[in-house]
This record gives sequence, C-alpha cells and structure tokens, in this order.
Amino acid sequence: MLEYQIFFDYTPMLLLGFWLTIKIVVCAIALGIPLGLFLALGRRSKFLIVSFLSTSFIEVFRNTPFIIQVFLFYYVLPFYGLKLSAEYVGVLALAAFGGAYFAEIIRAGIDAVPKGQLESARAIGMTDWQAMRNVILPQTLSIVIPPLTNQTLTLIKESAILSTITVHELTMTGLMVQGETFRPFEVFIMVALLYWALNETVATLMRKFEQSIKKKRNPTSDSNSSSTVEKSEGTK
Repeated sequence: MLEYQIFFDYTPMLLLGFWLTIKIVVCAIALGIPLGLFLALGRRSKFLIVSFLSTSFIEVFRNTPFIIQVFLFYYVLPFYGLKLSAEYVGVLALAAFGGAYFAEIIRAGIDAVPKGQLESARAIGMTDWQAMRNVILPQTLSIVIPPLTNQTLTLIKESAILSTITVHELTMTGLMVQGETFRPFEVFIMVALLYWALNETVATLMRKFEQSIKKKRNPTSDSNSSSTVEKSEGTK
C-alpha cells in the first residue's frame, strides 16, 4: 500500500531539489548553445587548427560517457588550482556535454540550407560572416529547433548523474528522502513525475516556438488558404 503521507511531508524538500535542477539545466543551456554555435562554425572553418580543435572537442565529448566527464571535471580541475563547488562543476560539465551535441545539430542545420543562399549573399558583396549572420543562421533556426528540443530534454535527464558528485538536485534529494523513509516506491514516483512535468513543459513551449517561427517565415500561407476557401465558396 502507498503511504500518501510521504507525498505531503516530503514534497517541499523534493521541490527544492527540483528548483536546483531547473537552475543547473538553464545555466548549462545558456552556456551550451553559444558554445555549440562556436564549435559548429569552428568545425567549418578554413583554418586547420581551429577546425581540428573544434572537431576534437566535439568527438571527445560525444564519444565518452557523461558520468566520466563529470568525474573528470570534479576530480581533475582541483589539481590545476580550479576549485569549484559541485553545482558549478555540474553546470560546466553539462554545458560542455550539451555543447558538443548542439554543435553537430547546428552544423547539420547550416549544411541543410541550400548553398545557393551563401553564393547569392557573396554576389551582393557580403562577407562570409555577414552572410552567415544575416542569411544562413536565420534560416537554420527553424531547421534545428526540433533536434535542439530533443537534446535539451536529454540534458534534463542527464542532470540526474550530477547526484554522483553530491549535487543536491532532484535525484540526489530523492535518494536522501528514500534514505529517511525507506519507501523508494513513493519517493521515486514523485521524482519521476517532476522530471516528466519539466520535460513536457519544455517540449510544449518549444513546439509553440517552432510554430510561431514558421508563421513568421510563411505569413502568406494563412492568407492564401483563406482566399482559396473564399473562392471555393464563391463558385458554389
């Protein structure tokens, strides 16, 4: 039988861990997306050193387990004099991990834009950077939103691994509550529901954002469809 009293007694404690999870993920995304953009452009660079370093970073972080990356950040950085709290280490590790995947998503989005767009921009006197900023990247945005959303949801779930370095996020808080109550079923039901609620909220917001971008890029689609309906009704 479920002990419903646990839900009432420990929900405030779990919500504190949930709030820390949100803050860590938001900070990691705020760092990871610009890092991903920088790495994506670096990988496409004509300078071999820049391209090599960007590619190496991406491949290392995409092809090693996230938990190993967390341990490296947490245990290795102090040897070089950089002592950070577990929360800051978690943000940096999650941002580096996410940035590698964001980079590949952005690079694929850039490659999906027809090459004629870049050539046309150059033909009217734009530099490569101006063409990328004003022509290519705006078109890339609508292409990369769905995979960026999926990667964001993955980062939220991967943040649970930060409990291994004593970050008091949602999973760590759940383990602490389970240790006090010895009722893992009730505790991890609450933890799972909170993760689900966060991911579902993010997915819904990103779907609406994607739809708004599509409407801005195709403002005539609705008017064309309405005029077609009016014409069809007029011919009846």
